[in-house]
Amino acid sequence: MIYIIFLLTLALLIVLGLVSTAKGAGPAALKPVQDVLKPVAEPLSAAAGTMGIIAVIWGVWGIITFVVFIQTLGSNTLSALIGLLTNLVLITVGVLAGYPSVAAFFGAPASGAGKFVDWFKSTFAPNEAIVGIVTLVLALWELIEFILNRSGVYI
Repeated sequence: MIYIIFLLTLALLIVLGLVSTAKGAGPAALKPVQDVLKPVAEPLSAAAGTMGIIAVIWGVWGIITFVVFIQTLGSNTLSALIGLLTNLVLITVGVLAGYPSVAAFFGAPASGAGKFVDWFKSTFAPNEAIVGIVTLVLALWELIEFILNRSGVYI
């Protein structure tokens, strides 16, 4: 089961990170990176809406789980905090990359959740490319940590 959770999280981070980096607004210094990533992200854009909805739901569930089990962290504090960061990034990049689908799913702007999604998009949209880069770096970290953990090295 842990492999399925890992693969789902990694796929969400990579796809949504690529789409956000390639299509999002950001500083002019990221323009060459965006130009390189656009051909890679173009085929993934069709799935970004569905994956955005899944990422938001998955991230909210992860935060709820973190809060409920916070007292059982023990010696895995760094891993738990990286897990919390991953869930926050999943929510952010899910809203940014899959905004039309996520907004429709949560009933924007009529419902309370829809208003929150609209506010979230307007707040983070100017830095969407940076959020995408952070997401890709986090995905690389998750992959390295997963491989090391399976080898018996715990960070």
